[in-house]
Amino acid sequence: MARRRYRRRRNSSAAKNVVAVFIILLSVSILGAFGWFWFKNSNKPAIDTVSLCPEDGANSHLAILIDTTDPITLTQLQAARQHIDNRIANAEVGGRVSFSTVSPDKQIRERAYYSICKPPSGDDASYFTENPKLIQLQYKENFLDPVEHSLNRLLTIEEAESSPIMEALQEFVTRIPSFTLTSTPREIVIMSDLVQHNEFFSFYRGHNWETFKNKNGPSKLSRNLNGVKLTILRVPRDNVKIEEVDDFWVRYFDAQGFNNVNVITIGEL
Repeated sequence: MARRRYRRRRNSSAAKNVVAVFIILLSVSILGAFGWFWFKNSNKPAIDTVSLCPEDGANSHLAILIDTTDPITLTQLQAARQHIDNRIANAEVGGRVSFSTVSPDKQIRERAYYSICKPPSGDDASYFTENPKLIQLQYKENFLDPVEHSLNRLLTIEEAESSPIMEALQEFVTRIPSFTLTSTPREIVIMSDLVQHNEFFSFYRGHNWETFKNKNGPSKLSRNLNGVKLTILRVPRDNVKIEEVDDFWVRYFDAQGFNNVNVITIGEL
């Protein structure tokens, strides 16, 4: 009988040891998890309260230039808006999203310009250390609503007598903080028919790349868009020589340094 009691005590002691080891391991795991969450959150970069950008700079750029100087149908506007909304939805948290317009009127361009960084949404929040509902509310109020308001204004700007696309593009990218200086991923989206028309250069007057060269145009190029990805939401036109328009822009984009050009036609049929 004494031997059996000894065995029971020994088995009971072993079970207690197993439970103790399990509790220790569980405690270490919990402490490790909380430590990781604390480290992750304490190492987040400080955020500028006005631009919503990390104080050490945006981690990417999405620049959207809208050209409504010539007629565009409601169907085309809606199709372009879907592409633009998709680009914004897929932009990185901490990436800067900027908007502007093509217009001969400087005041219109000034009012149209808007630039802000994309903050985290509720989906990016940690359920352990953050309040996802509050973060989603802040995301909507501080980012989604202002961006939607800006886009709505841009897409309803009235037609104009001229289309200074080249000039508007350069003014736009040089206005965005660090856009032409950073090595972070950058993309420009241009919604336009690409029919440049102003006093300096006009496809409506039969101008082409040779005309541009004769006007010393290449020597005036900034050539400051090396490595930038370009997406064109192109509105078709049938009142110009498309071959010459295409030839010009291929040369222009190459000279400016774009390394990836993607063209999406925004038709109406």
